[in-house]
Amino acid sequence: MEYLVFETGGTKLVAGVAGGDCRIIETSIALREPGDRAEKSFQRLLEAGRDLKRRHQKLGHALRAIGFGFGGIVRRSTRDPFLCLHEEGWENLQVVETLEKEFGRPVFVENDCKLAALAEAHFGAGKDHRTVFYMTIGTGVGGGIVTDGRIQAMSDLGEAEIGHIVVMPGGPPCWCGGRGCVEAVCSGPGMTQLAAWMARQDSRAWGQSALAKTYASADKASSKDLLEAWESGDVFAQDVVEASAGYLASAVAAAINLISPEVFVIGGGVGTGNQRFLALVSEKARGRVVAYFRDHCQIVPSALREQVVTQGAAILAAQLSGHAVR
Repeated sequence: MEYLVFETGGTKLVAGVAGGDCRIIETSIALREPGDRAEKSFQRLLEAGRDLKRRHQKLGHALRAIGFGFGGIVRRSTRDPFLCLHEEGWENLQVVETLEKEFGRPVFVENDCKLAALAEAHFGAGKDHRTVFYMTIGTGVGGGIVTDGRIQAMSDLGEAEIGHIVVMPGGPPCWCGGRGCVEAVCSGPGMTQLAAWMARQDSRAWGQSALAKTYASADKASSKDLLEAWESGDVFAQDVVEASAGYLASAVAAAINLISPEVFVIGGGVGTGNQRFLALVSEKARGRVVAYFRDHCQIVPSALREQVVTQGAAILAAQLSGHAVR
């Protein structure tokens, strides 16, 4: 018995299959193209799902339920995607209705970060811990809370939106409509935006950076470029990365002080792509956590990495369709 799983994020689309034990067997990954709208992405996921189902049915496997990890806000009462800050049009699609008609099995949709938290709690860095807080740092910044193996659902539209804590009042604009949010200055695009902001404040510092020899302006340097320049000792990149790490640490510490999880797991391309950066964030956060929680919570990298959302989608589909997660 198997689960069909889907994921849509800031840069990629994933369809996959998990076995009866909820472990991922196979995935098919496609990159989203700049300017793509929801209709195109959803059709690509449907086509990949059809192909996976067809091939696994030939092996004698039966489909039990479907899980969908959505890179945006989900309205839980209808099980449908509600809003995506990085791709327009999802709110106009009948995702659950279409999938259930296509595959003939129940469909369960949840925000991708909540599913990542669920996966880490069962099979990853949060295993054997009662309360897990998960934060992803990639194209966006999001969070999820799991207690006793279940997502802590606190409202119809979600919770744990750590990416939209304001850490730099009056700072760069965020895609949510605010200014100075964690996502605006600490995500992959956010770190680039922070670099551009700091370059405007001190054009001389930018001009002395080795990055200025490659890029006409700081807004052309990616977070990967900035982290690599930071590693090599570039002074401007050091200032940007130190500032971004400090803003992240403030949000991490705030979440730990509010929730007091046993483990705080950090994932996403930026979050796990540079271990020294993660160590810097952890060090800064530790000093901002209230003393009596400081040794209670571990800050660790994701163990499941690229499969974390699809893995969580399979677990959710099993839980909500009444099957055990082993």
